[in-house]
Amino acid sequence: MHTPTPPVRDLVLLGGGHAHVQVLRRLVDKPLHGVRVTVVSREVASPYSGMLPGHVAGFYTDQDLLIDLLPLARQAGARLLLATVDGIDLGARQVRLAGHPPLRFDWLSLNTGALPRPMGAGVSVKPIDRFLPAWSRARDTLKQGASVAVVGGGAAGVELVLAIHRARPDLVLSLVARRWMPDFPAGAARRLRSRVESVGVAVREGLEVTDFVDGRLRYVSGDSLAVDEVFWVTDVQAPTWLAASGLDADPRGFVRVDPTLRSVSHPEVFAVGDVACLVGQERPKAGVYAVRAGPVLSHNLRAVAMALPLRRYRPQQDFLRLVGTSDGSAVASKWGLSWSGAAMWRWKDRIDRRFMAMFRMPPMPSAAPASLPAALRADAPEPMRCGGCGAKLGADLLARVLRQLPIRPRDDVLLGIGDDAAEVRTGDSVLVTTDGLRAMVDDPYLFGRLVTHHNLNDLFAMGAVPTSAVALATVPLMAQPLMEAELLALLRGVVDVLEAHDVPLVGGHSAEGAELFLGLTLTGRRGAVLLRKSGLVPGQHLITTKPLGTGVVLAAAMRGLPVGAPLASALASMDTSNARAVAILIAHGARAATDVTGFGLLGHLAEMLRASGTGATLRAASIPLLDGARALFESGIRSSLQPNNEQALADFVVAPGVEAGLLCDPQTAGGLLAGIPAERSAACLAALRAAGYAGAAIIGDVTPDTWRLN
Repeated sequence: MHTPTPPVRDLVLLGGGHAHVQVLRRLVDKPLHGVRVTVVSREVASPYSGMLPGHVAGFYTDQDLLIDLLPLARQAGARLLLATVDGIDLGARQVRLAGHPPLRFDWLSLNTGALPRPMGAGVSVKPIDRFLPAWSRARDTLKQGASVAVVGGGAAGVELVLAIHRARPDLVLSLVARRWMPDFPAGAARRLRSRVESVGVAVREGLEVTDFVDGRLRYVSGDSLAVDEVFWVTDVQAPTWLAASGLDADPRGFVRVDPTLRSVSHPEVFAVGDVACLVGQERPKAGVYAVRAGPVLSHNLRAVAMALPLRRYRPQQDFLRLVGTSDGSAVASKWGLSWSGAAMWRWKDRIDRRFMAMFRMPPMPSAAPASLPAALRADAPEPMRCGGCGAKLGADLLARVLRQLPIRPRDDVLLGIGDDAAEVRTGDSVLVTTDGLRAMVDDPYLFGRLVTHHNLNDLFAMGAVPTSAVALATVPLMAQPLMEAELLALLRGVVDVLEAHDVPLVGGHSAEGAELFLGLTLTGRRGAVLLRKSGLVPGQHLITTKPLGTGVVLAAAMRGLPVGAPLASALASMDTSNARAVAILIAHGARAATDVTGFGLLGHLAEMLRASGTGATLRAASIPLLDGARALFESGIRSSLQPNNEQALADFVVAPGVEAGLLCDPQTAGGLLAGIPAERSAACLAALRAAGYAGAAIIGDVTPDTWRLN
């Protein structure tokens, strides 16, 4: 059997900074065979610092500013793990991550940026991903005439105060600095000061700030300034977890690296950008150095894996500085000279947009294989297959197969095929369910969690109490240490969710396979109330506990589309247990329920209506959707199972103008759907939302016969 080159080493890129995105971009064009590359980032999108002032000023959108790491990593053949770093264990060669098992590495590269020095209240510009929401809140809530100070007299502080003036010219602005643009030629510094003062910004020079407390910006001299908000563009410090890592560091805690960007104490570790100190060639903490280090880092990470010579990084002593002034102009300086005007802004804008264009990945192709004869292509399955519930077989196909099996009734089978779990009498009755999914996310730990939530839902949908679990896992072929780490992370995700529900993992089986796969068989016992699909009664209200849209969001992610925010929402929804929800539903009178998974909302509702002999009227406008799901669906994105699921639409009378496609979207670890007595539904919904199910909603009514969608 032919298999692709299996990975035998792990390269971990810690942080999605300006250098690491260049490493990924070069891997798109030239893969590094035999090495599994993993990117660890707090956020799915990495902001580009060069465009930040323009974004604050309103010249650039979020899409302009952000590099979406998911499509970039996918096309580079890398995994993306969304996690926060807790530390590094160099002896074990592991990265410790918050709420996640350790991540092994053979080589580690740091491009995490730095942290602001604690200065009391206010908003720090670094890290940028945390600054952006804070700026949005301040921009929208500061009252007219509010007093705002920007602390920091370098280029970043100047650009920011001018950008804030452009966005909110009604604010009273001050720029507080120890020194005015100390690293700039005198001519450029004069031009920028003239621009700042011309828009009414008060420049307060020669002041060293200690902190911002109780609405006052306090100075070392003992004086203070009353302001409503402070933005810090000041010195940064090394991440706190670096201090305990054992890496050789400078007095401020930044990793000391040699000219090849390699740690001077641990050759398996590289570092660039703000987190690094280049020994003998120290430079200010500025994004331009990480940008310029990117090509050298890319070469050296490949070279170290292939045992080839490494290149030296030589940061420029003098480089072109372009400082935007938020009026359609910029100031340029180099060689002690300076220029200003609209042409300088166009120059800066062109440089920034050209840099960002490198990381705009086209959608991954999904055409039918050209190797098929033309006569066969019409029946060829879509090659780009979804994971999760989007990879399930269609309901009609499954029904046809089940009808052909010689399944006979037995006295000890109280509930068989048809409900969410089977009920078998072995002394006391036992509920049994099984399900398995292809990986739909890069992180094996998160995948383990999501599959476990997904499988537990079958028991929760029946009001059952889970009692045990058995796992079946397949792991792609890799070097043994990599396979061990993969399986450990996968099963740790399973066990962490099971333990939170007091369920033991009692056994299982593992195997080598073509891709990461996880199946679980769960047993459970009856709860106080047994929920069935057949218990709907006319007059009840239909309630769901989670929004729809995981299928279309995951399909978009697998095609390499930029879906940062929708993906984060989808993952958070899938990683939420329905255990509390089912207790709330039962307490408010639920006697019929199911979980919304592979066949979509309409498919699973249809199962309940047939079993109950009732109809229903759904209100499409009331059905909750994940943020961004509708826009993705309207753009033409579909999960693999969508065409089959849409056959359920034929059973419903759909009102004119109602868009029902997303009601057929296959869900992974979806919500519960239940019938609640009408007089108790409002209280039930309030209790669900109070318990954290913000996407819960009343979506329709159970009727005697007609199936309607309004």
